[in-house]
Amino acid sequence: MELTRLRSDEAIRERRDALIREVDAILNRAADEGLFCADLPAGWPGALLPQLMQLASQELPDLTAAQAADVVVDTFLRGLGAR
Repeated sequence: MELTRLRSDEAIRERRDALIREVDAILNRAADEGLFCADLPAGWPGALLPQLMQLASQELPDLTAAQAADVVVDTFLRGLGAR
């Protein structure tokens, strides 16, 4: 289904908006609990997460969905620095 149709379909848009609100609530809670650096620009975690998910889906095709999710979460919360 093309993206413009997805955005114009009322039911799909409502479900997408509800999911975005849920993710935003989770990210806000994570920020409130100190899981993110306090000096990040506003909205940066919410902008970064879908990009990481998209990149993982394209660049990690040999991983299971659970393995790819682990890579995304680890990268999202810990970055790429050595441990």
